[in-house]
Amino acid sequence: MLNANDRMSWARKAKITAYLRQIGCLNIPKGKYTPYTKKRPCGLVVTIYAPTKRRMDPPNFYPTVKALVDGMTDAGIWTDDSHEVIKFMTFEYGGLSGLKDKYRIEIEVKEIHE
Repeated sequence: MLNANDRMSWARKAKITAYLRQIGCLNIPKGKYTPYTKKRPCGLVVTIYAPTKRRMDPPNFYPTVKALVDGMTDAGIWTDDSHEVIKFMTFEYGGLSGLKDKYRIEIEVKEIHE
């Protein structure tokens, strides 16, 4: 997981980012959807589940989510990850992950009917 408050070397960050991007791409079923476009925009609801009850700030996980979204772009779920296609991204705390020492992230894609 990448956190906006993390201070790590660029090499380590690049390696984690590449891994997360790959996960974002591989978790999308191929060819079972119509890609989102400027004419068919969407929004994202990101839910972060934490391993402990410690206080957390879900938007601080934006660097992790950005890498996952880039992977979803690579998979073709949308034509571009710009503001013209992805109109909003909200972050929510989802409670405990149920996994020891591991976070869980859910990204819900919501089609926007304009």
